[in-house]
Amino acid sequence: MKTVSLRSGWFPALLGLIGLSIVGGWAIHAYVEKEKSRDLQAWETLLGVVADGRVQSVGQWVDSQSQVLKELAENASVRFYVTQLAASTGTEPSSSDAAQLGYLRNLLESTAGRGGFSVATGQAKIPANIDLASDSGIVIVDAAGKKVAETAGFRINKTLESSLLQAIKQGKPAIQDFFENERGEVVVGFIVPIYPVAMTDSGQQAIGAIAGVKRARDELFPLFSRRSTLSGSGEAVLLRKEGEFVDIVSPMADGTGPLRKRIPVANGGLAEIQAWSNPGSFVMAADHGGRDVLAVSRGFRQAPWVLIEKVDALEAMRESDGHQRFLLTSLTLAALVIAACLGVAWWHGATVKERSAAQALREKADELENQSALLQGVMDGSPDLLFIMEGERLWFCNKAFGAMVGEPSDNLRGKTLSSVMGPAAAKIVEALVAESFAASMPVSRMIEDGQAGMSGSQYFTAVPIHISRESGLVLCLCRDMSAERAEQSKRQGLMKHLVGVLSSIVDLHDPYCAGHSMRTAQVAAALARELGLDEGTQAALEMAARLANVGKIFLPRELLTKTEALNPAEQALVHSHVQRTLDLLKGIDFEGGVLEIIAQKSEHMDGSGYPAGLSDGQLLLESRILAVANAFVAMVSARAYRAGVPVQETLDKLLGDAGKKYDRHVVAALFHVAENRPEWISWSAPGADDK
Repeated sequence: MKTVSLRSGWFPALLGLIGLSIVGGWAIHAYVEKEKSRDLQAWETLLGVVADGRVQSVGQWVDSQSQVLKELAENASVRFYVTQLAASTGTEPSSSDAAQLGYLRNLLESTAGRGGFSVATGQAKIPANIDLASDSGIVIVDAAGKKVAETAGFRINKTLESSLLQAIKQGKPAIQDFFENERGEVVVGFIVPIYPVAMTDSGQQAIGAIAGVKRARDELFPLFSRRSTLSGSGEAVLLRKEGEFVDIVSPMADGTGPLRKRIPVANGGLAEIQAWSNPGSFVMAADHGGRDVLAVSRGFRQAPWVLIEKVDALEAMRESDGHQRFLLTSLTLAALVIAACLGVAWWHGATVKERSAAQALREKADELENQSALLQGVMDGSPDLLFIMEGERLWFCNKAFGAMVGEPSDNLRGKTLSSVMGPAAAKIVEALVAESFAASMPVSRMIEDGQAGMSGSQYFTAVPIHISRESGLVLCLCRDMSAERAEQSKRQGLMKHLVGVLSSIVDLHDPYCAGHSMRTAQVAAALARELGLDEGTQAALEMAARLANVGKIFLPRELLTKTEALNPAEQALVHSHVQRTLDLLKGIDFEGGVLEIIAQKSEHMDGSGYPAGLSDGQLLLESRILAVANAFVAMVSARAYRAGVPVQETLDKLLGDAGKKYDRHVVAALFHVAENRPEWISWSAPGADDK
């Protein structure tokens, strides 16, 4: 009977152990798969961020090219000339027509130079009688497709001619997709129709079109060739569909050139075909080279292209696979240890196990109670408002929150925010809570003084709490930032006052340059806005412009006011004002790279500047802007011993030094800005500095 009893006792335990092993094995497998899925989602997010950045860059580039041609197509002179040409009867052009055609060609050349539609930009000029073939350029045709004017060296071909006629017929801007010209260069074009000067109705037929063509390898393909920092095997390529094939348009990492790889659409399992079929998707498949990759795809608003951003799956998941193997091994061993412990515990006896479990449970309960009390004390001791929302109702709040609404915090649980804080404030907080819960991530907002009936500047943060899958809890924190905002405003005011005092000291020390710093700051700020710099960079540039000449207070006044040519020793002393400025300002904590901009403001693109002889790629864009602004103000401003150089003459001189001393793009931006600043003309008048 005893033997039977032992067997009957072992059998249920054995079944239970087997069942536990099965459940444990399934749980381990499910957990490992979940970790793998989490790693894949992380890669999807990272690749998506990189792909979105590339798509945005390409989209901005496409829009900027179309905008250049749109402005040219809407130019009154262009429309007038093409309108006259459309109305002509085929007679020989008059002298006025020839002059206007010359102006039109000059306008095309100027626009091509500014917009990058000229490959010869930045190169030595070629004599006009040499016909230099160009892959990039701008051309205008009439309604019949006949060439009216084009940039030097550019020749229209059948592909572009067909697209121009189609755009004229449809009356809409178009993109001439990638194609190879006669020299085997891959180019892309942008087409805008031209309408008559006086349109009688909105449906009038276009009288011509303008097209700009660029080599894809100059500006567009570099946007795809830049490697991301996510993986050494990362690659981004541009796809388009042509017939039953998907073409890889951009150059590939293995050295394959653009438009040299075609993939049949029938190979639907390849990553490239899946990316084309479902833009915006995340795939894990083999690419055209047989390599397993992780990839995301994005479509373009402006053109029928698809970007695929991919990384080698084996490389990307190497760390994840190792982690999963470690988890599988460690969790399996842990399961075996637990099973062995359970067997030993069962063998030791149910009574001892129960007592031990009860004691452990009591200890855990005491520990949890202590931790809860500690957490409650910490939250109640915080001066910030802390409360937890469950849906639209309060689940918890600290004493500071209760004190704000004038009611004990224990009495607020279960109430709606609207009944506690008022509808206006509750609407803002509930929207913040809903956004955080939906995005499953922290969300923050600054609520300024007076907004929603709140006093001071309040910084709200909502953080979702994932206690369980069904949990709808969101932790809200509110901190009064009024003192910090006031202190920041005070510091900014003090800094502006200090800059004004230093600028005034320079003006008093060097009366010939009175107002120079302020004018330079105005011009630099206008150029920064024209070139699309962010507000923080604009502020740093303006600060650098106002302080750039502070070091001149250490130079002899008679040297600064000397009207004769300076000898080498005097020039070296004047050049030292840059280092003196840096030495004077190095102890001030500026926001942004103010000192770096000042250090490079006298450097030139060709390395002929001072003090370090930096050139081109070594120079910050902000310092290039400051150099152009400083030179413009110095030439155009009147002095006591001379009148200022006229604005147009000054611009021509700066253009002559573009690419040598000054950045060509910054000078081009100055041309555009100066057209809208008629008040700058007054700077050239004698005595203008005193006004």
